[in-house]
Amino acid sequence: MSTGYHQIRVAVEDCHRTTFRTRYESYEYLVMPFGLTNTPSTFQMTMNDIFRELLDRCVIIYLDNILIYSRSREQHLRDLDAVFTLLHKNRLITKGSKCDFLKQEFEFLGHVVSTEGVKIDPKKIKTIQEWKPPTNIKELQSFLGFVNYVRRFIPNMAGLSAPLTGRLKDHDCFWWGEKQQVAFDHLKITLTSPPILPISDPDHPYEVITDASDIAIGAVLLYDFGDGLQPVAYESWKLQGAEKNYTVYDKEMLAIVHAFKTWRCYLTGADVTVRTDHKSLQYLRAQPNLNPRQIRWLDFLESNFHYTIPYKRGANNIADAQTQPTAHTATMLVAQTSPLLTGLFTHGYKIDPFFRSAIHQQHTTATGHYFNKRDTFCIWQHITIDYVTGLPVGPSGNDAILVVVDRLTKMTHFIACQQTITAKQTAQLFIANVIRLHGLLTAIISDRDPKFTSNFWRHLWDQFGTKLQFSSAYHPQTDGQTERVNQSMEQLIRTTCTDQQTWEKSLPLLEFAYNNAPSTTTYQFPFFLNYGQDPVVPSTPNIETPVPRS
Repeated sequence: MSTGYHQIRVAVEDCHRTTFRTRYESYEYLVMPFGLTNTPSTFQMTMNDIFRELLDRCVIIYLDNILIYSRSREQHLRDLDAVFTLLHKNRLITKGSKCDFLKQEFEFLGHVVSTEGVKIDPKKIKTIQEWKPPTNIKELQSFLGFVNYVRRFIPNMAGLSAPLTGRLKDHDCFWWGEKQQVAFDHLKITLTSPPILPISDPDHPYEVITDASDIAIGAVLLYDFGDGLQPVAYESWKLQGAEKNYTVYDKEMLAIVHAFKTWRCYLTGADVTVRTDHKSLQYLRAQPNLNPRQIRWLDFLESNFHYTIPYKRGANNIADAQTQPTAHTATMLVAQTSPLLTGLFTHGYKIDPFFRSAIHQQHTTATGHYFNKRDTFCIWQHITIDYVTGLPVGPSGNDAILVVVDRLTKMTHFIACQQTITAKQTAQLFIANVIRLHGLLTAIISDRDPKFTSNFWRHLWDQFGTKLQFSSAYHPQTDGQTERVNQSMEQLIRTTCTDQQTWEKSLPLLEFAYNNAPSTTTYQFPFFLNYGQDPVVPSTPNIETPVPRS
C-alpha cells in the first residue's frame, strides 16, 4: 500500500495528542503518523476488520502487506476482484510499483513462498554463510537471533546451538572455544541446504511426533499430502532451570504441550495424532493422580485441541534425533570391562605410592569430588520432623508423637505430645529433646503443617541460623524418610502394646529398640553410627521365669 498509516484518519478529539512543535509553530496530525506506540496495532486491526470475510480463505494480512493465494488461475482472478472491491469501498490506495500479480514464487517476510512450499530466502542463507565468528556477547546474540528466525527449518536447533546459548550467561567474560566454533560451523552447514517445508491444508488431520531427553525436547509437525507424511515444521527447546529436574513423564508431556503451543495456529480445530515413545502418556486422560503442573497442561490440551496419543516405539520416533546429545555435549562414559581387565588396571595403583597418593587426594581432600558436590553432612545437622496423630489418650493426656529423624545416621527420637500442641510448645519440646542432646541444626525438613509455617517457628530458626525446607503440599512422598519411620513406629506400638493406654510409657523403649536395629538404608545400627559403640543390652531372658509385678 502507499503510505498505509497516512490513510487512517485520527479521531478529531485525539488530534491534539499528536501535536509537535517546529520553529515556526505547532502542528497536529489529521492522519495516523509513523512512530506512535499504537500505530501498528491500530493499522493491523483496521485491515483485519476490512478483509475479515476473506481472511484465511484467500487473504493473509500483515500490516500493509496483502497476500492473496488461490488454487487456480480462475479462482485467483475472482479473489483479486474481491480484494480490490474492498480496497475501493474503503478508499484505500495501493502503489502499483509495490504490487506483484499471478506469481508462482515470491518473497514474503524473509521467506520464499512457492507452489512447492516455504523455504528460507537465499539472501538470508548467504548472510549466515558469510557471518564471522562472534567476538563478544552482543555479536553472539545477534547471530542467534538471526538463526532463531529460521529455526523451524532446522532439526535439533536446541541441541546444535546449546554450546552457543550457554555462552550467553557469561556477561562479564566472553569466551569462544572449540565447542562453540564447532556448533557455529555446524549451524552454518545445516543452513547451506535447508529443507523446503510444504504448505499444509488446515482441513486435513496433522500428526505431531515428540520426544524428550535430559537436555532438550523436540517435535516434528507432519502432514499427509497424499504421497505419505511430510514435515511441515521442526521445533526443539533446550530445557531450562527446573525443567531439567522434571521426571521423564513430565519431560515427555512438556514436549507435547510445547509443540501444541508453538503450532497452535495449525492445530486449533484440526484432528491431531500425537506420537510419543513414552507409553504411559496414552493413558493421560485416565490418570487418577496428577500434580498441579500436569493438571494445567492437561487443561490446556483438552480445552483447545482434538487429539489422540497412540504409542510409538523410540526406535521409530523421528523426533528422537532432535533431543539426543550431539557430538559436542559433555558426557561421562562408564567403561564396562571384565574383572580381569579391571584388576590389571588397578593392581599398579594399589602398589605404587604415587598412584595411591593421587587417588587419595582426588577422593578424600578438598580437590576431589569433581563430578558431584562434596558430601558435607555431619550427624544431627540435617533432620526431618513430623507428627503422628490420632493415638489413644495416654495417662499424661498425650495423643500424638513428634517424630525427629537424623538424615545421615537414621537415628530417631519419639517425643510424646498433644495433638493440639502449638508452635511454641513444639519448639520447647524440640529444644529439650533434640537441641539439648545434639546441638543446633543446619536444616529442618518438614511438611506444611501450620505450626511449621508459622511466623514464630520461622523467626526462631532464622535466629538459630537453621534453614527450613518444606515438602510439596499434598505430596508426602517428598519426605519419604519420615513417613517410613512413622509406619515402622506405628507397627511397633501395635505389636508391643497390648493395652492401648500404655503406648506412652513404652515409647522410650520403642525408641531404643528402633535405634538399635539395622537401617534398611545404611545397613548399620543408628545407635552405633551416633556414638561409635554398640549399646549394652541384656542377655536373652529366660522366658520360663515369671516377671514379678510392680
